[in-house]
Amino acid sequence: MPDFGVLEDYSQYLLFAFWIGGCAFALGSFFHLALIKRDPEPLGTFLRSIGGVFGDAERNANSLNGLAACIALISAFGVLKGAVAILSPFAWDHALAQADRVLHFGRAPHEWLWFIVQSPLAVRSFNLAYNSWFVVLIASVFIACITRTDTKLRHQFLMSFMLVWILAGFFLAMGLSSAGPCFYERLGLGSDYHSLMQALAAADRIYPIWALSTQDIVWSGYIGATPGSLGISAFPSMHVAMAVLFALYATRRSRLAGLLMCPFAAIIMVGSVVLGWHYAVDGYASVLISIAIWKACGYFLGKFAPEGVAA
Repeated sequence: MPDFGVLEDYSQYLLFAFWIGGCAFALGSFFHLALIKRDPEPLGTFLRSIGGVFGDAERNANSLNGLAACIALISAFGVLKGAVAILSPFAWDHALAQADRVLHFGRAPHEWLWFIVQSPLAVRSFNLAYNSWFVVLIASVFIACITRTDTKLRHQFLMSFMLVWILAGFFLAMGLSSAGPCFYERLGLGSDYHSLMQALAAADRIYPIWALSTQDIVWSGYIGATPGSLGISAFPSMHVAMAVLFALYATRRSRLAGLLMCPFAAIIMVGSVVLGWHYAVDGYASVLISIAIWKACGYFLGKFAPEGVAA
């Protein structure tokens, strides 16, 4: 079963983040109306626009079915992820670590990124970005679900979102079950990543590196020291897979959004290695998987889009 205590903590952080974001959006919209558009009643105009958004029948219909499907999927995946290590014990860590060295000219990827690893401030910054992925995940799904016009792009994103979680996050994770660099030594596989984890521990003495405490939590769940589990699965990296999917979707919606989300995906990729969560090959595979599923869903909808779905 999932670790509901940790999930509750994450839910509180997400609510806090959305509260801050909502307040910032409201204030920004209000001042835009008042100072730039010179609206005589900026507050009334803003409130009417909000009412128009949530009072729209088509938007509400899209929201209900889209959010219900995504919530059901994520809830089910919370159980499936915890089952990966049970159904398919870790067997691929050594092979993935070796593949990393082959692809990176005989060195582990974090060794090429040592200028980041040895800087506590840089590690802290990447950890903040890595944790913000959860906010971006929920915001992206929410935006896609509440879109008023039921478009092929909306279907393409939501279909891709679900297929990436199911095919890559469960079935592929089962086939190449691995724990990741942060657990390499704990699994008795050697000290290849000892220097990386020591550097992260040193950074944690200066700035809180949340990845380390989260790694301890998921490991405790894995060995049964605490009730419930968040699951451990390194290959492929769902953080990278989703970040790439967000970038693909954002680029189609807005050039500005694409310019923001593409660098964000790159930061998540680097952060997954720097923080010890993933082998670099986990991220490379995730990029290819997300693009392939995105293209396949786009092709499928081009041929078999439901009647009434706008182009």
